[in-house]
Amino acid sequence: MENFLGQYFVDLQQIAVHFLLSNYDYCYLDAMHEKNRKVGSKIIVAGSSHAMNGIVESELPKGTINFSISSQDLYFDFLNIKKALEEGKQQIENCIINIGYYMIYQDLSLSKTMDYLMYSVYGPLFGDTHNYQGENKIDLWSSYKKFEITYSKELLQKLCTEFSRGFFQGEGSYYGSLKAREQNNLLLANGIIWQNLSEEEKHVYAQKRAADHNRLRKHFESRKENGKIVQQMTKYLQENGIKPIFTIFPFTRFYNYYIDEEYKKDIFSLLDSLPYEVEFLDMNDYLDIFDDDDFLDTDHLNLTGARKASKLLNDFITVSNKSSI
Repeated sequence: MENFLGQYFVDLQQIAVHFLLSNYDYCYLDAMHEKNRKVGSKIIVAGSSHAMNGIVESELPKGTINFSISSQDLYFDFLNIKKALEEGKQQIENCIINIGYYMIYQDLSLSKTMDYLMYSVYGPLFGDTHNYQGENKIDLWSSYKKFEITYSKELLQKLCTEFSRGFFQGEGSYYGSLKAREQNNLLLANGIIWQNLSEEEKHVYAQKRAADHNRLRKHFESRKENGKIVQQMTKYLQENGIKPIFTIFPFTRFYNYYIDEEYKKDIFSLLDSLPYEVEFLDMNDYLDIFDDDDFLDTDHLNLTGARKASKLLNDFITVSNKSSI
């Protein structure tokens, strides 16, 4: 009996770990919203991988919650923000919105390469997949039905949910003991280390990366819709007593050389057209703070770079809050 009970709990733990690793992005966002419900925060962040990689939560004001995952667009940023404000334990004072140069032309729900986020993350989390035409959500528990002979469905769901929430709330970040920031890197996945590349090689990779983002400028309908989303988001935050801080995290000097300069003009034009007061921080205006060695690749910070960006953001928030008094 003792061996049976031991194996019973070992298997149960393995199922919980497997669920977390198989649904990492969903589990992370779900855990952050649970943390917001139970503890809350005065500062929240919403964005894509640039905000996910660009922040060290422990080096921002205590309790900062980062609702950012790779490729997340403005529509799903807004869903995270609304959910956070509606459910938060504390009154949110600052909302950081990642708005990378190309993001006002991006619609993740129409992507053919990232569509899995629709049914594996946003469908289960929000019941909303924007313009996605496929299945709204999947049953995250379907692959665990074979274990229901030994464990009830209710037990499995409760255990996996509580385990993943406890794990991420303990880590306080997307990165930690199960996923290192440096490992979440497409270059490294191909055996390439950014710091080891020559100047010429860095230009080649940056040109290709920027070209991928520059192609998004053809999506005029998405630009039009994102303009409305930014307006709605800003109005919503202002009505709740929160001044939005739109933030562009830093990119390497190589990427900045090739990215379409019209993007930045477009962002300025959009934010200037808003009938509400907003703050805007483009960390690319402070590139003298960052070195090539502060990046994982052409446009994502490593831990050293994220610490610098977190300090810059923290200083900006402090000044912004003082000016609002």
